[in-house]
Amino acid sequence: MKQTSLSTSFFSPFNGKTIVLELGRKIGFKAKQELINYLREQQAHISYILTASTDYVLVTNDVDSYKTRRAKQFGLPLVNVEYVYEYRRLSPGQTPIDMDKFIIKSTEVQETFANTGTISVAGSRVNVIKINKFDLTKVKLWNSDDADLPRFDELAHGEIGKWAIFKETNDKSDVFFALELQVIPEQYYDRATSDYRLRFRYEKQTISSEEQKQDKKVLIHYAFSDNSNEQQQLFASYYYRIGTMPRVTRIREMLPDKLGSKLLLRSLFTHRIDTQILDENICQLIESIWLESIGDLNKMLSVLPESITLKAIIEAEAALLEVKSTNDPAAALRFYSLIPHRPQHNVGLIKNRRALTEKLDLCQMLRDMLTVNELTNWNVKAPIEAKYRALKCHIETVDSSTPEFKNVAELIQSSIDSGEQIVIHHVFSVAKQTDALNFYTSLPHQWQLFHGSKYANFLGILSRGLTMPKMVMEELGVLRTDIGCLGYGIYFSDSASTSLKYTTASTTRPGRRLLCICQVALGESANYYSFSPTLTKPPNGFHSTHGVKRTEQNNSMFTDNEYAIYQLDQQRLLYVVEISWTPNDVLNIELERLPIVHHQQHALKSSEHVEVPLTIDDEVIEIVEQDYGLICPSSGKLVPLKSFHIRAQIVD
Repeated sequence: MKQTSLSTSFFSPFNGKTIVLELGRKIGFKAKQELINYLREQQAHISYILTASTDYVLVTNDVDSYKTRRAKQFGLPLVNVEYVYEYRRLSPGQTPIDMDKFIIKSTEVQETFANTGTISVAGSRVNVIKINKFDLTKVKLWNSDDADLPRFDELAHGEIGKWAIFKETNDKSDVFFALELQVIPEQYYDRATSDYRLRFRYEKQTISSEEQKQDKKVLIHYAFSDNSNEQQQLFASYYYRIGTMPRVTRIREMLPDKLGSKLLLRSLFTHRIDTQILDENICQLIESIWLESIGDLNKMLSVLPESITLKAIIEAEAALLEVKSTNDPAAALRFYSLIPHRPQHNVGLIKNRRALTEKLDLCQMLRDMLTVNELTNWNVKAPIEAKYRALKCHIETVDSSTPEFKNVAELIQSSIDSGEQIVIHHVFSVAKQTDALNFYTSLPHQWQLFHGSKYANFLGILSRGLTMPKMVMEELGVLRTDIGCLGYGIYFSDSASTSLKYTTASTTRPGRRLLCICQVALGESANYYSFSPTLTKPPNGFHSTHGVKRTEQNNSMFTDNEYAIYQLDQQRLLYVVEISWTPNDVLNIELERLPIVHHQQHALKSSEHVEVPLTIDDEVIEIVEQDYGLICPSSGKLVPLKSFHIRAQIVD
């Protein structure tokens, strides 16, 4: 039955066609959805934007709109939607219906069609429709490594006009195709930085796997123009050619590896976060790290965290560094005046390295809280969706029945010390845009390693990622003070037990702690058997350092394997795992679910009883029943609205 359906769609007049729907109010919402689904089954591409590369515009005979007038300017055929219904009613083997009889050419002809049900078209359709085409073989294609490649300021002001990603599945390889139409808006276009306003980008990635080794070949071509019609037709030509290949399917989700331009990856990442529906496990994770961070601050500070400005934080950091270098009591007093503490937390800082470390960590937490909470106006009761978007990080729960979950569990359980027990409650896959764009995929020896941190630190880890020590990356405005035995780097371990020593249990979710799993590009790693705390980079010819675990043969100073990298782009966060670690955590604690405030849109999305209007156009808004304008709560008077701004994103 499936084979018959596929063969029928192959010979369908809609196969491979780009169709725009411009239907009137007589066709309801459900009927429109059913029509769209049928056309997609016939291998048609439904577009919501009318361009010169559109094949048909499906209309009803009572529609006169901007799109229909624009279609006539392009010379595109307006086909009455009755043609689809007539074609659908045909039995197998029956003679196909002539589409020309359903083409609407003018207002007069529309009236004729309304009276007779058909339209007579003189001459062939080719003579009726005139679409301006150009010779695609004459388009100049540039390789990505051409020395004289035209300039195109992609990241500053570029936008994605159209995109498509395809995957071809073969026995021993997968081939990915990414098509992009990139545009620099006219108001930002500058001849000094870009030679053209429009750029077509074609990328082909061939990933082959042989004997557990993965090989990737990448081909990138560009075509430049200031003619939007040419670029649209070029895009449509590639789209049709690739989309009609055997074993090819279109992919609409963001891929984990680097495919497409940075501009496309940025656009897809933002859209994915903005439209994600959060499950309960993610909601509990976000709420717990949020409350944990704010709770730590409220216990320690004598003022509200939101009252502390970025300027005060910067000055407080400077005071702490002055205490560290000079042991000046005046600098310590200045720190406490900038960041007021409760009496029990007002500890001496002179010659107290542990206290200095804790206060520098406090400043880092304040920075993270300031950055993230500005997006929610410091509202603890802000919708969980707002808190999630403020992190600018994509989080997804890994199902416990999947091979991915089992692989993570095996990685953890195989690396714990004897006498310890780890219970894995949840595995969250994590993706940050900066990690995806900047990670060094070309470096060899890429391992999945563990990284541990305090529960309260995860608000910062998820929002801005892991950070380098201050002395190395001071310009980032981020401090880290856990300088270790391999100097000023980010530390990882191949042992879960080792990394868990740096974690703390949650106070909002007792008996639970969080562990990071990162992909680390170690490259060539220099082995160390003794401590070297002054390192700021690996030795020449190496990309990382390795503190080798002590054995009877090597007499190393390191009790566990430690790995350190000195560039942020050599790591990316893959998973955050919620675990319990015995004998340190109590396992039989029954957790209370944290109360979650959802955005109103989430309630609509998750509701099982949502009334859908028969037509979108017929939905009536009872203006008389609405409260309108901005109203002052105290006086009840209207507040004049001077301006408003709308931010939206076109999905297709």
